[in-house]
Amino acid sequence: MTFRIGHVIPGILAACSLAACVWVLASELAAFRSAVGGWAERDMRARTLLAADALGDAIETGDFRRIREFGDSCREDGARLTILTAPGGVMYDTTPTFGGHRSRPEVEAALARGVGTAIRRSQTTGEEMFFCAQRAGEHVVRLAIPTSRFYAPFRRARLGLVLAGLVGAVGFLFIFLFTHQLRARIRERERQLAELQRAERFRSEFIANLTHEIKTPLTGILGAVDLLDGGDDLPPDNRKTLFGLLRGESVRLNALAQDILELAHLEEQQRDENVSFVPADLSDIVRSVRMRLQPKADAANVQLVLGDLPSATVPCDARLVEHALSNLVENALRYSGSPDIVLSLAVRKGKAVLSVEDHGVGIPPEHRARIFERFYRVDKNRSRDQGGTGLGLAIVKHIAQLHHGTATLEPVAGGGCRFELSLPSA
Repeated sequence: MTFRIGHVIPGILAACSLAACVWVLASELAAFRSAVGGWAERDMRARTLLAADALGDAIETGDFRRIREFGDSCREDGARLTILTAPGGVMYDTTPTFGGHRSRPEVEAALARGVGTAIRRSQTTGEEMFFCAQRAGEHVVRLAIPTSRFYAPFRRARLGLVLAGLVGAVGFLFIFLFTHQLRARIRERERQLAELQRAERFRSEFIANLTHEIKTPLTGILGAVDLLDGGDDLPPDNRKTLFGLLRGESVRLNALAQDILELAHLEEQQRDENVSFVPADLSDIVRSVRMRLQPKADAANVQLVLGDLPSATVPCDARLVEHALSNLVENALRYSGSPDIVLSLAVRKGKAVLSVEDHGVGIPPEHRARIFERFYRVDKNRSRDQGGTGLGLAIVKHIAQLHHGTATLEPVAGGGCRFELSLPSA
């Protein structure tokens, strides 16, 4: 899979956005809890101050009936009322078993301050309590209320905020995933459109090139036929020349038709998943190609040299591999201008590599990337004069692809080029 930074940036932005949302939510919850705590402390101070004022006379006169009534009302309200004496004893406690008594230093400290607030856990129930003390003469009135009563609204608000945050996060993720999927679909549609456009350009170029390739020999054939048809008094030498032209252009048309049919057959085989091959020794194929093309090389005054030929048996279609190697050699004979052509075989990293190397004019760098395209010619006029169809290297490429291999071109130091046909050994 190809790595693209554009695919990572949306995910990074989404993660940063979620982290920012969580941080904001946590900050708001902490601020809200702090505000609730401040409100609870002020409320406890006010409650305790009211209790101290209301019980001041009853404590001084020892009116326990009034104190008990006030304590009962506090207990019904969920609060604990405790009245501490100056020596450190307990004058009154609504729930004696509710929690442990304050130690003497705590009582003396409360009496010295006259007022105090604290949050501590009950020794009996383990529940967290909010304590507040106020002086009432020589005594201390202390109220204790479970913190859950104060923080219940906070917890409900926190739950609401968390749920809202979760809903927002889920919604954000849904939108992000939806837009990501949408962008992926758009990219896929763009890729398909580009493929269709490329295929349409290829089809248009192929038809234009094919029309041109067919039109050239047809023009020569029709011209020769017209001359022969209206030239009963033509000299024998001219008539022989015209028949030679007819034969040459007909052979050229036949070669073009054969190459087009070969390409179509190769493309059909590439789409067939059940194509099977038979093991063959590639060194025998190289020798066979050299033997068959030796007369053409002799006629062109070119030496066909055999390089290293180790035994390399690979599953393949021997006829097609021989056809591809022949195309490479014939291509070098026609266009390279090299005094010699070297055919060799090597085994590299599980692949058998057939090489055809020449030491001629070479191929300019700007043409190397397109050299395996159909009807592509480095020098169009010179190629047509030498009889090529413009499909030889394209056939080589398709034969390589049919065998799950590759066809490549590499420049040779000092001039020339090396074509390689790589086939998997298994």
